[in-house]
Amino acid sequence: MEATGGHLYAIWGKSAQDIWAVGTQGTILRWDGKTWAAQQSNTQVDLYGVWGSNANNVWAVGAGGTILKWDGATWSAKPSGSTSFLLGIWGSDANNVWAVGAGGTILNWNGTTWTAHPSGTGDSLFGVWGSDANHIWAVGAGGAILYRQP
Repeated sequence: MEATGGHLYAIWGKSAQDIWAVGTQGTILRWDGKTWAAQQSNTQVDLYGVWGSNANNVWAVGAGGTILKWDGATWSAKPSGSTSFLLGIWGSDANNVWAVGAGGTILNWNGTTWTAHPSGTGDSLFGVWGSDANHIWAVGAGGAILYRQP
């Protein structure tokens, strides 16, 4: 099924009845187990990553430092403090979320604000994942693999 005329870059789901996909020009689609439905993102920038801790706490990241949060009813912009393209997002829970992107950008959500963390690289980071809140990996251009531990 082709749901949009643009590209989709990332997908995340909490269950077979709650899946999100993001892509070009602010495209956000949600699968309810039967159909895909376009969501109002209130942005026209490309979105490259999506992740959530539950059905009422979903994050999307994209061009120009864009960060959007779904609260169960609407998507709203959250200030990132960055203008870098954000390309990947992952969290261990609703109060510990990591976003990575162009130029080695690493941001962390602590439940209240996004804070920049030094990465030690200028390479773009495309993906982030952790085994728990204290052990986080990021990967990117040039074969970069970064690891954060307590």
